[in-house]
Amino acid sequence: NGKDVKLPDDFIETDNIGEVIEKLSIIHCRMWYLEDAISDATTDTEIAELKRKSDICFKQKRPRYVEAINKMIQAAIETEKSLVEDSVKLYKGFQK
Repeated sequence: NGKDVKLPDDFIETDNIGEVIEKLSIIHCRMWYLEDAISDATTDTEIAELKRKSDICFKQKRPRYVEAINKMIQAAIETEKSLVEDSVKLYKGFQK
C-alpha cells in the first residue's frame, strides 16, 4: 500500500522467520477469541472495548508482523542467506 509499517515492538533481530510466523499466528488466535467474546458480550461498553482490542490486533499488530516477515524474506534474498534454521522448541507429544 506504499506506507511504512513499523516493526512489532517484540520483534528482535534474533527472531527467525518461524518465530515471527508463530507470533503472527498468536495474533490471529487472539482475534478469533475476541470475535467470539464480542458475540457473547452483553453491554455496549464491553463490545466497544473488545472491538478496540480487535482493532489493535488487526490494524496495528498484524501488519507489523507481516512487514517483519516480508523484510526477513527480502533480506534473505538480497544476502542469499537461508531462512532454514534448527528449531529449538519442544512441543509435548511431538516426535522428530
